[in-house]
Amino acid sequence: MKIRIADGCILILVGLFLIVPLALTFLYSVFTEWMDVLPTGFTLQFYKDIFVDGAFINSLLRSMIISVVPVMICTASILLVLYVTTLYFPKLEKYVEILCNIPYAIQGVILAAGILSLYSGKPGFLSNRIFLLVGAYCVIILPYVFRGLKNTIAALNVQCVIEAAQMLGCGKLRAFFTVIIPQMKRGILSTMMLAFTMLFADFVVVNMIAGSAYRTAGIYLYQTMSKSGQTSSAIIVILFITTLLISTITLFLQQKAATKGRKA
Repeated sequence: MKIRIADGCILILVGLFLIVPLALTFLYSVFTEWMDVLPTGFTLQFYKDIFVDGAFINSLLRSMIISVVPVMICTASILLVLYVTTLYFPKLEKYVEILCNIPYAIQGVILAAGILSLYSGKPGFLSNRIFLLVGAYCVIILPYVFRGLKNTIAALNVQCVIEAAQMLGCGKLRAFFTVIIPQMKRGILSTMMLAFTMLFADFVVVNMIAGSAYRTAGIYLYQTMSKSGQTSSAIIVILFITTLLISTITLFLQQKAATKGRKA
């Protein structure tokens, strides 16, 4: 009984630690002044100004696009790598893992500076800042995507499933994408969601590589902070709600996939 009470207290403390800063940020965004103990001047004008401003909506859409594209590219690439290493070259798996874990040691600032010094001013598509940003994001999320997908596929008996599919006349590649990947759906969605949230909140890398050429929500927030604290707080709340909605949709898809798997 005492252990349950202690666990409940810990959960409450952790919940307060996470919720209180966001709640105070929200309160600050809906009041005009907070000079005393309690704020005064309730208003939703700051939220209205943000949604009326088309620049914010565009920056939010840019953040989603520049976060989704690298996640899709990296996830598809790692799935193909796992297909090759699991079925054809299992001895190479440890070397692939070492290569995929290298970005753990590379800070975002160092990566962005290295990319700019190496590719800036080069002819062709390599000098395109958006292309460089997508490549940098793929490198940043590579360890997390690889580890998430590796753990997911490790929980499946891939060799036996592929052999059973081959006995029924199905090729290895087709069996991998029609049998194995559907079983990995929950793990794939969780991994993609983790990678997406990492990129969606990024400011340093996108500011160094793209800057004003690709104004994301993070850059919009940074530029607003020097103008109005209430508006900045409102933007933070909106970004949090956006991330929460995306997480909720992902969780719903995971539960739906699990329900279909149990029925099957």
